[in-house]
Amino acid sequence: MNAQLHPLPGQLLLVIAPQAGGALMLDLIARLACRGPLRLLDGGNRFDVYRCNLAIARALGGQTAEVPAILDNVRLARAFTCYQMAALLRQTPPAPRPVLVLDMLSTFYDESVPAAESRRLLGECIRDLQRLNRLAPVAISACPKAAAALPDLRPELLDDLRAAATRVWILEPHLPASPPQLF
Repeated sequence: MNAQLHPLPGQLLLVIAPQAGGALMLDLIARLACRGPLRLLDGGNRFDVYRCNLAIARALGGQTAEVPAILDNVRLARAFTCYQMAALLRQTPPAPRPVLVLDMLSTFYDESVPAAESRRLLGECIRDLQRLNRLAPVAISACPKAAAALPDLRPELLDDLRAAATRVWILEPHLPASPPQLF
């Protein structure tokens, strides 16, 4: 894993990537879980235990005997609404263990939640992430094009999250070198 992608206490790390950085974040989860307890908050239903087992085994150099014990280091909570995400972050006590939030903004794009309310809740979440980051590394992932399907787009949500982050990694999808020939 790239050393710059390793989250540090006091430095809020934001990864903006297609599929909210799926494979990259999974690798980060595996490496952090190999080191000790980890708090994982899943906002986009992205965490796959089977794929995490494989990532942990890779991080251990192919040894699989320790995988179940290491997977026990991961404390998973899922949020299906922005209200649940805010409650999970509010209720997470500060501790010297890493906190990873997968696909943070997916629940904030809910069309049934007014945009102003969504942004207010995100502000609360950001304050809680900063509170947790005082003692522990915090990394957040977000999908750059998640809002594209919404009529109002809500680009301010990603802007707010970027403004709060100390470090931002933006991963672009691989594009073909030239357009395919049709004839």
